[in-house]
Amino acid sequence: MKVVCVGDCGVDHYLPSGERRFGGITANFARHARNEFRADDEIQIVSCIGDDDGANLVRAALAATDIDCHISTIPGTTPTQYIEIEAGGERNFVRYDAGVLSSFEFSQEQRDIIAGSGLLVAPVYLQIVDLFSELLSIETSGLTAIDFADFLQHPDFALLEHSIDKVDIGFFGLTVDDAATAERIASLAARHDKLFVITLGANGSRAFHGAREVQCDSVPVREVVDTTGAGDAFAAGFLSRYCHGADVETSLRHGAQLAATVVAKLGS
Repeated sequence: MKVVCVGDCGVDHYLPSGERRFGGITANFARHARNEFRADDEIQIVSCIGDDDGANLVRAALAATDIDCHISTIPGTTPTQYIEIEAGGERNFVRYDAGVLSSFEFSQEQRDIIAGSGLLVAPVYLQIVDLFSELLSIETSGLTAIDFADFLQHPDFALLEHSIDKVDIGFFGLTVDDAATAERIASLAARHDKLFVITLGANGSRAFHGAREVQCDSVPVREVVDTTGAGDAFAAGFLSRYCHGADVETSLRHGAQLAATVVAKLGS
């Protein structure tokens, strides 16, 4: 299977320490996917970085992986997420600088790579809606899985419904207090016969496969150190099993297991 991961590769900048780590939703997913998908599955990244020190961090981190990278270098700032860790290990995204990603356009080579994907995986959030629209304009013959990454703060149902015909699997990170949002997502899954997965942190996950709902508990950890990247790991664990024939229940459990390993340490 050819898995093409499109979106952000960048820097996680921790406050107040100033420690910087390689991160980004797409980068996190791709690294976990390389470990979780089969050895003969091809994992590719389509992204961009700037020409700053953050770009050097990204290049060094990816050089140590067996991931096929198609990453454009553009004059400017590499995408950077500023993060604070709250009590109990919960991460707080303080500020996001999309940098060169905000004006990134796919080259023809990158468009061809996307078109040839067996599984296309990408996030969408406020700062890259235009890039997301360009991505969905590219015809593919495989599955498309989208992380609606800022649905917790900005539940953009207009965007979801506009793009729903092009999305096979959707991931949404919510809390148990977002019941109305969850039920609306469930209704869309049933109406359009989609597979939508809602992650709820320590409260587990819910999957809506058409009109059918499946629930899964989280995996307990001794100490939650940093929840950054847990959803990205969950998605990689889930898709690595589901796309190779496992049922939704099995895939949810594997996603939960992988997410638990991430929250038990600092970094995504």
